[in-house]
Amino acid sequence: MARTMTNKSGWIGKVFFLDLLHGLSLTLRYMFARTVTHMYPDHEKWIPYSRHRGHHFIKTNDEGDVNCVACELCSKICPCDCIIVIPFEDAKGNRRPQVFDIDLARCLYCGLCEDACPADAIKLGQEYEISATTTEALVVHLEDLIAAPGKAENGGQVMPAKLITPDKTALKKTGKDTRTHSVTVEGTLKAAEGYDWWQRIRK
Repeated sequence: MARTMTNKSGWIGKVFFLDLLHGLSLTLRYMFARTVTHMYPDHEKWIPYSRHRGHHFIKTNDEGDVNCVACELCSKICPCDCIIVIPFEDAKGNRRPQVFDIDLARCLYCGLCEDACPADAIKLGQEYEISATTTEALVVHLEDLIAAPGKAENGGQVMPAKLITPDKTALKKTGKDTRTHSVTVEGTLKAAEGYDWWQRIRK
C-alpha cells in the first residue's frame, strides 16, 4: 500500500490556516497557468502505457498460428461470463480455438483472463476506442482479436493522428462500420514524434 507523505504544520498552521492557504495557492497556480489542449480526435491521440488494459488481442507465433490452446481457462475465470471458447483439433494435431468470442459490452477489463492463460495467448492491449452503436457490434471474434493492436511500446505519449470518418456507402450496404480504428496515428509509434502532455502542465 502506498503511503502519502504529508507535512504537519502543527498548531501554528491550524491557527493561521496554512494548509488552506497552501491548497489555494496550488489552485491559483493552475488557474493562471498556460492551458494545455489535447487535440483529440482530430489531430492527436494519447497512447496508453503498456500496463493499460484495453481491447483484447491474441498473440500468434512465427508460423501464424495463435498461441491459444483452447483450454477455456479464460472463459471459466471470467467473472462476467463474457468469453466463449469452442476448441477443435487442427491438421497438425494441435488444440486450437474454433470459436473465440468476447462480449465487450459485458467485459470488466479486469485482466483475469490474461493472468489465467497458461499459453500467454490473450492480452489486454492499448486500444480504448471500443464504443459502438449496437451491442451486437461489441461482440468480437477470433479474427478481430488477432488483428487488434497489442501493447504500446512508447506509452504515455501524445502522437500526431487523424480522424477517419466511416464509409457511408459500405455502412448502408452492410450495416457495419469497416473502420478498424476511428482515430489512426500517423506514421510509426516513435517517442520522438510525440510529447508527454503532463510535462507541459505547470506544477
